[in-house]
Amino acid sequence: MAGDRATKMLILSSARTLFSEKGYDETPVEEICALAGVAKGTFFYHFESKQYIVRYIMAMQLKEFGDKLKEQMDTLKDAISKVEYYFSALIESNRGNEAQSYFKDREAEWFKTVMNEERMNALYPLLEEVVYEGISEGFFRVKNPGACAAIAFLGIDAFIHRNVPDGDDAKKGIQEMTAKMLGIRESAFAM
Repeated sequence: MAGDRATKMLILSSARTLFSEKGYDETPVEEICALAGVAKGTFFYHFESKQYIVRYIMAMQLKEFGDKLKEQMDTLKDAISKVEYYFSALIESNRGNEAQSYFKDREAEWFKTVMNEERMNALYPLLEEVVYEGISEGFFRVKNPGACAAIAFLGIDAFIHRNVPDGDDAKKGIQEMTAKMLGIRESAFAM
């Protein structure tokens, strides 16, 4: 078991190195295997394809980001502060990640799908938890908290990834949308 994990991490490390140097498209599985010193069958025992390596990397990075985000949010006093911090962190996280750098010319469509799925898996539950917390604190007035949190996350995350918002207009738009989704006044946020 420990040997399996070590082999998997060796393949992963080799793929990350080659993807960073040459790009995803220019890195065949055979080169990953050669660098890792494993047979092709061993590669496929651990990863279904190169795409699964990228998914695994994204999931690891987003879990780490989500864990740090939750840790920071837990230090804040109320749900409103947590929502503000959450969306500010999402904006900051849009500056790019390791996996995006693997695509030298442009991101593949499958990668965009994987990125959206993994971001939803890792980050949406944090927002949902805060929405329920805000309801119990009496701040948020929504009838369908899970759906509202999902719609807010998906909409704002998509907006962030398409527009790379840096300006006040983008932040104000996110603030306005979030306030409407949660049933509170915009002035409650200090974003």
